[in-house]
Amino acid sequence: MKKAVKILAITAGVIVFLGAAGSVGMGGYVADRILHQNDGKDTQDNSVKQLELWGYDLESFYGNYEGTDISATAMDGNEVPATYFDYDSDRCVILVHGAGGDRVCIYPLAEEYLERGYDVISIDQRGCGTNPDDRVTFGINESLDVEAMVEYARDELMYETVIVHGQSMGAQTVAVYASNVEEESSDAADAVILDSPVPGMELVLKEMFGDGDTDSFIANYLTGTSKIFMDLIYGIDYDDADTINIVVSDNIPTLVICSDRDEVCLPDQVQMIYDNISCEDKMIIHFDSAHIEGIIDHPEEYMNGVEGFLNGLGI
Repeated sequence: MKKAVKILAITAGVIVFLGAAGSVGMGGYVADRILHQNDGKDTQDNSVKQLELWGYDLESFYGNYEGTDISATAMDGNEVPATYFDYDSDRCVILVHGAGGDRVCIYPLAEEYLERGYDVISIDQRGCGTNPDDRVTFGINESLDVEAMVEYARDELMYETVIVHGQSMGAQTVAVYASNVEEESSDAADAVILDSPVPGMELVLKEMFGDGDTDSFIANYLTGTSKIFMDLIYGIDYDDADTINIVVSDNIPTLVICSDRDEVCLPDQVQMIYDNISCEDKMIIHFDSAHIEGIIDHPEEYMNGVEGFLNGLGI
């Protein structure tokens, strides 16, 4: 009897050990794939293909506007590559693109700002374009790049008014930035705009792993094991990119843009982000469009909404 119990105990211990080791291995694998989600992808070509899909005339944009390559250095030493469109305005807009593309995919928005008399800086997010950091952290480290570029725009380019406008994961990056930057510091923007912001790192991973079912075992297992591994090994906490909750610390005037036919960042999730923003100077506008396509479908109304918000702030 004692021998049988001992064998069962050893067997159970082996099973637990193998399960734990397997979970660590799985957590490490998933964490690595999350961080390096753009490995093997041509994010620059992806931008061109997306613009073609939208029917946007990129060659016409290049014919009308000439940009200059610039860079800023984030506090962790990362060099932030960007294209600067300088047309002698006293207002500068920093644009932050979404996942899987690069700075070019946000040029339809850049064009609208340029036509209305703003200067523009369009940056490459980490893991995209020519940004030297190949890790995607859903706005956690990317927000440092935004902070650096805002400071660069003020201190080096001498802009008194700086606005930051992000789309999708870029909007999430901007939300993380706005929720962590010190108000009225040189690296604090005068206003931020969140177009279809990703609602949170952990939430979107659960939706992806569970094929929309965030309560499924596989969604919680893969997210849970990778979350522990990511925090312990890389020092990256999914909660730091929980957009819905972190914006309670956002005290920068904020405009939220919601695409009512969005199947990526659901309208009710975007509404929750807006509701939780602590700044009193906030506004939400809606467009009958798919994900981030308000600027494509309704450019005039989109920019009227943006300028209406900015004008209300005296910008």
